[in-house]
Amino acid sequence: MQEGDYTFQLTVTDSVRQRSTAEVTLIVQPENNSPPIAVAGPDKELTFPVESTTLDGSKSQDDQGIVFYLWENISGPSSVQMENGDKAIATVTGLQVGTYRFRLTVKDQQGLSSASVLSITVKEENNSPPRAHAGGKHVLVLPNNSVTLDGSRSADDQGIVSYLWIRDGQSPAAGDVICGSDHEAVLQLTNLVEGIYTFHLKVTDAKGDSDIDTATVEVWPDPKKNGLVELILQVGVGQLSEQQKDTLVRQLAVLLNVLDSDIKVQKIQAYSDISTAVVFYVQNGHPSKVIKASDVSRTLHVQLLKEKADFLLFKVLRVDTAACLLKCSGHGHCDPITKRCICYQLWMENVIHRYLNDGESNCEWSILYVTVSAFILFVVTIGLAWFCICCCKSRKRTKIRKKTKYTILDNIDEQERMELRPKYGIKHRSTEHNSSLMVSESEFDSDQDTIFSREKIERENPKTLMNGSIRNGVSFSYSSKDR
Repeated sequence: MQEGDYTFQLTVTDSVRQRSTAEVTLIVQPENNSPPIAVAGPDKELTFPVESTTLDGSKSQDDQGIVFYLWENISGPSSVQMENGDKAIATVTGLQVGTYRFRLTVKDQQGLSSASVLSITVKEENNSPPRAHAGGKHVLVLPNNSVTLDGSRSADDQGIVSYLWIRDGQSPAAGDVICGSDHEAVLQLTNLVEGIYTFHLKVTDAKGDSDIDTATVEVWPDPKKNGLVELILQVGVGQLSEQQKDTLVRQLAVLLNVLDSDIKVQKIQAYSDISTAVVFYVQNGHPSKVIKASDVSRTLHVQLLKEKADFLLFKVLRVDTAACLLKCSGHGHCDPITKRCICYQLWMENVIHRYLNDGESNCEWSILYVTVSAFILFVVTIGLAWFCICCCKSRKRTKIRKKTKYTILDNIDEQERMELRPKYGIKHRSTEHNSSLMVSESEFDSDQDTIFSREKIERENPKTLMNGSIRNGVSFSYSSKDR
């Protein structure tokens, strides 16, 4: 139907052919259409350089629906390239520093139209470098060995696009980064050891400018370090259940004669594929005091050796202090694996103290001292051996010479008796026995031979030559008849 007036007539007839008519008028008026409303979007402010930007007119409205869009660049410092300029959303590239004006025109089905203008301002870059904030100083006390460093407070006017955490070269190498967080704003660390860690946070913005800040983590030793005992059990770490751990604690309490609550398990970790290390300490008293690890391990050794080797739930492979506490006499350092001293050069272990005293590894002996002492002992031993050999030979000679016998001389007068007295004031028994003389070396206390001077006797008393004389223990007779 078109715009105008329409008249319609209705005729009705009954069975006897009686009729009646009626008319109705229909007026078709022109359509009541509202014009569309164009919406180009809010003005924009961009920083040069700009690769591209979008023009969004999708919020334009019409009661009958919009059928036509058109984007136009009506002003600007330079020409631009536009894609989808006949669509609700268009893309503009090639913007330079300055202000651009774009007009959006929309039409509905009746040809009614509307327009809207959008301004885009492109400014020179005014970039400030980012400011890194690594989180400052942190302090940990073992056994707590995990920490989080928060760098999210770092800031930049254009926004930070990358974070990088760098461990300082002088920091301990131990310690693990969790989930690659060294490339995120928040760094997560675990398994840290005693020492001072330094981490550098480098942040970079979209323009490539960067800044660096430093965070430190001080890890202090465990205050219970001297009380930690390491128990190595023959069981895989994955096979040790919580219930079995509680049973093990009760068994240890019985061996150590303490309460179950006095034993504190600090750590359970794999020692090998088939063994588990249980680290614990024992406390008692009020206020509670940690018992020395050396005393606890020694007590466990004794108890396990006294017919209680199978008392625990699992076979015990080793019991020792968790930390190596040996001072090594100040001449070495303690090996944390073997729990024995590694001595410096020119020092060695005192084996006497090690195996005959308390069994503690040490570095008490100087190698130079031991060498000199061994040499002196060797010389003294050789000297004593030589002395003993000489004494034996001397005693053998003396026994052989004692077999010599001498002739007894009778009727020696007083003068001869005086002449035959031995030297050195030794009194000879033969001068007092029946006026006879018998000379024998066995009567002397030494190997000194008795020497008699024949010439002296002849010179002092020539008469004695008539009756006989003795020379070197050999008897002979002399008389005038022999002449």
